[in-house]
Amino acid sequence: MKNGSDGAGGWNLTTILVLVVAAIGFLFDTYELLLLPLIAAPAISEILQLPTNHPDVTTWVGRLLWIAALCGGVFGLIGGWLTDRWGRKTVLALSIAVYSLSPVAAAFSTTLGWFIFFRCATFVGVCVEFVAAITWLAELFPDKGRKEKVLGWTQAFASVGGLFVTLVNGWILKNASSFPALPVAEPFNSHADWRYTLITGLMPAIPIALLLPFVPESKVWRERKAAGTLKRASFSELFSPSLRRVTLVTAALSACAYGVAFGALQLTPTRIVPGLPSLAPQQQVLRPLQTEASELNLQLDAVRPAFEQAATNVPGLRELAGQRAKLRVAMRAAAKPLSDTNTAPTTRTVIVAKLSALTNQFAELDAKLAALTSDMPTAKKAVIDREKVLAQLGANRSKQEVADTVVKTRGKDIQFWQELGGLGGRIALALMLAVAISRGALLRLFQMPGLIVLPLTYLWLFDQKPELFQWGIFLAGFLTVAQFSYMGEYLPKVFPVHLRATGGSFATNVGGRMVGTSMAFLTTNLLAPALGGTGPMFIAKAAAIVGCAMFALGLGLSFLLPEPPAEEIQQ
Repeated sequence: MKNGSDGAGGWNLTTILVLVVAAIGFLFDTYELLLLPLIAAPAISEILQLPTNHPDVTTWVGRLLWIAALCGGVFGLIGGWLTDRWGRKTVLALSIAVYSLSPVAAAFSTTLGWFIFFRCATFVGVCVEFVAAITWLAELFPDKGRKEKVLGWTQAFASVGGLFVTLVNGWILKNASSFPALPVAEPFNSHADWRYTLITGLMPAIPIALLLPFVPESKVWRERKAAGTLKRASFSELFSPSLRRVTLVTAALSACAYGVAFGALQLTPTRIVPGLPSLAPQQQVLRPLQTEASELNLQLDAVRPAFEQAATNVPGLRELAGQRAKLRVAMRAAAKPLSDTNTAPTTRTVIVAKLSALTNQFAELDAKLAALTSDMPTAKKAVIDREKVLAQLGANRSKQEVADTVVKTRGKDIQFWQELGGLGGRIALALMLAVAISRGALLRLFQMPGLIVLPLTYLWLFDQKPELFQWGIFLAGFLTVAQFSYMGEYLPKVFPVHLRATGGSFATNVGGRMVGTSMAFLTTNLLAPALGGTGPMFIAKAAAIVGCAMFALGLGLSFLLPEPPAEEIQQ
């Protein structure tokens, strides 16, 4: 098979395979990362055997996001260095294997430690894959015009991944109960939707494994490696006089783009949208119920030590308590249609029969509990006391369900508009790469409007024109996500071959994923409280300040951005 990807000729089969591999890789980069916000709370809730709104669950969700970003930054940097040492295609394949297999392992996790480990492994695989992929593509297509098209258009699939994960997760939520049971031990749910969602992370492994043997390694890297002329990659060389400026400026620009994404956009669906004036009726219903839930969670914390001690002293008690908990959930779900006056009489008969069967099962578990704790009545009391609080929390969640569904649906709609905006931004960037303007000027075309769009969206549309808020988020996503594609196209051009992945990794992983993602903490934990509180309105104001500041800083840095050398691949 002729390898036509090294020149400027026509598109042949090898070229097409390269593009398919790259598109799949970028699509599932985003897919794998956006799994986490969807599954983190229900997964940690089940693993810890706590309600999803328990403070411990919320705390660990926040910790996981931070730990994953830190691991991605550190090991992503190492992955960039390995890409320069071992080869682009090799590290690309390994990174895709890591981020495809680790979600499956996470899906079967039954302890918090292993769940966090495998989710961090996924983040590491994505961080390494992105830099390995853009370096590989840039060197496979040395022709300037073709390279820009390839990098621009294949990166657009990253935003498709955001849309795809939303659709897949929605489908799983509706059908999880009909899927084959997963082999997980009691007291865990063998039909948990978050586990099935994680298993879908395996999807990219199959086509990539089939296609990679037919795509080439980077020609320039391979030839220099074979000739012994490939210099050894060194982190310190990134800060040599000739590279210091580009290293620091690109890292800072990546931090600014990620700062807008995490300090504003990623907080919007869950932390800002609930405060939209159009959702005020739902919030009026939810507020007292959420206060009640907080009080019930304190009661749950009070009875937990006795239960944990009982579970330690009585073998099998924890598993039995888990079975009882799952049966209570099933009974509550089965009884729900009975409260609907539109439920047909025949359907009610079926439901009553099902409830009767479940009640009999629960009576059997009552007998097992009595037998298991016959010599330790305090252990039975600990189980019953805990179940009483959990039942109250379950009833509380049922009362919240209708209003909460409206709020969450609105949040998902806003997320969808954000992803559409991001896709539009990537496509616009791909089209504009053909325009004969400086790279700094091209970047500023996306930065300057952000100084208006961010404050307009979060300060005015949010409060005064909630019906138009989604359009502001669309534009914010458009302007922000385009900068990710910009950096993916720019970075391979400004570092020499032996440092190309190392330099790109430093900018993306240290600047973006380690420093930039910390803007979420700045917005929610520092700036919003300083403005008066941690409610949606204060977070919206903080998001406007942080997002606008990041755009302003990025705009200033764009004037320090050096133009790529005319013949960058031959360096």
